[in-house]
Amino acid sequence: MTAIVRRLPFGLATGLVAFAVPALAQDLGEPVPELKIAYYAADMGPMYEQSARVLSEEWAKLGLRFQMQPVQFSSFISNIMVGGGLEDMAVFTVGADPDRVDPTYWLHDLGACGARRNGAKWCDEAYTASVKQQRELVNQEERVAAVHAAQQHFYDTMPWWPATNTVYGMVWNSAKWENVTSPEPVAAHEGLIDPWLSARPLTDDRWLDWAHYEDVTTYNPLTEEGAVGWLRFVYDTFAKNNSEGQTIPWAATSWEFTDPTTVKITLREGMTFHDGEPVTADDAVFTLSKVVELQPPAMSSRIANLAGAEKVDDLTFNVKLKAPDATFITTVLPYAFILPEHLWADYTGDMVARDVIADGVAIGSGPFKFKTWRVNEVHELDANATHFNAPEYDGVRRLALGQADAIRSAMLSGQGDIATMVLPVASMSDLAEQNADLDFLEIPSHGSMLIWLNNEKEPFTNPAFRKALRMATAKERAAVEGWLGFAVPAGEGPVPKQLGMWYNQDLPEIGFDIEAARAALAEAGFGWDAQGALHYPKQ
Repeated sequence: MTAIVRRLPFGLATGLVAFAVPALAQDLGEPVPELKIAYYAADMGPMYEQSARVLSEEWAKLGLRFQMQPVQFSSFISNIMVGGGLEDMAVFTVGADPDRVDPTYWLHDLGACGARRNGAKWCDEAYTASVKQQRELVNQEERVAAVHAAQQHFYDTMPWWPATNTVYGMVWNSAKWENVTSPEPVAAHEGLIDPWLSARPLTDDRWLDWAHYEDVTTYNPLTEEGAVGWLRFVYDTFAKNNSEGQTIPWAATSWEFTDPTTVKITLREGMTFHDGEPVTADDAVFTLSKVVELQPPAMSSRIANLAGAEKVDDLTFNVKLKAPDATFITTVLPYAFILPEHLWADYTGDMVARDVIADGVAIGSGPFKFKTWRVNEVHELDANATHFNAPEYDGVRRLALGQADAIRSAMLSGQGDIATMVLPVASMSDLAEQNADLDFLEIPSHGSMLIWLNNEKEPFTNPAFRKALRMATAKERAAVEGWLGFAVPAGEGPVPKQLGMWYNQDLPEIGFDIEAARAALAEAGFGWDAQGALHYPKQ
């Protein structure tokens, strides 16, 4: 897609005159060029543009100019997060996925050399070695120490940083639905158990209408990246992470390390796929073996350490790892799914590119069964009444409404029963205050709004510039003005402070200070012309 470009006027609300440091032209290097800031477009709600503008207003006080670039969500994921297409900067969020309660996502997946989701393009070999090594430490105290040390390394280098942690919300029609439970600290659209399997209908309308937007690109779980949570409604995983941050049995009833690189897993008895065929160890081994063979790009960060799988008996199998992996339980078991071998084994095409809707094989063993998908209109999933944790209603209908105004109207008119995304959390709260049939719930989370920099390009290759930009990052303003108070300023380093023991609380807090940021730039040789524009150090 072509990004819409809006120019932020130089000096907008910056007070540049007060900060201007006149200098002779011969004392200055080249001017720092206008920088592009990419962020999620309006299909994800207004908070991203609001946050990008709030932050850029303060950064402009360093003598910088910006182009604002809204990018549609799926294009952002494919082009910037995993496509290497970051030009200069990005202001965006990563969600509160269940497996992200483990620090490896934040340390490795977003920061290691060559990691698929390292869209900031930072590469520090020593750091990469340390974040790979921490995964192998099965002694928790040793691993916590290694995780804290990696955060210190990251903090000292400052390749990118978090600005806020997200407070998600749900608004729902309490006249029609009860027992709508919080999935904290996981966002509702990323989880499955809460509220989707707990909700109960209060009327004869037994379909739960979810006012949402279109984020699904395929129902092939080998391929989908943007709507992983939704696909897990259809495809069971071996485990789930619950609201207490615990990894609990799901399709598997137990697991154990029989040696440092072997995990023995036992499946739940009596499970069937949506076509009635039993779920067995053969299906699990087939799926995991194909994943190892095919190395689907969408799964690469989570499957890199898998070596293969082998059957023990009808319900038991072993997973072989390339190296000891303390994160396997928390990150792979709640993510890895089971495909029906009888529908995939004879397929001769590219499994990763397979159109499972056209082939009629959007079939898993999950608590919901695929029924209908009309792109940019609606998704319908029937309840799977034979599932071991079947919902107490007939199905879920996800309405692809796109914009916040459409979702707001759907909730007020009764077309929508629940909304969890796109509609700003403040608007959800307001709706519940205005309409007696609507209830609202806040969901504090480890979801994070990040400030990404292109670490392969000037001026971001200069550590002094990065650290000055960090000092000029108005986290509090972003939380209050960008998110209307439904976010909290993030801690230091890459790991969210909501992860408890994994967060390094010894990292010194960096306060918001424009004057200190300008002083740091001046000390590093940067300078300003008579108009207040920032210039590189003279060569």
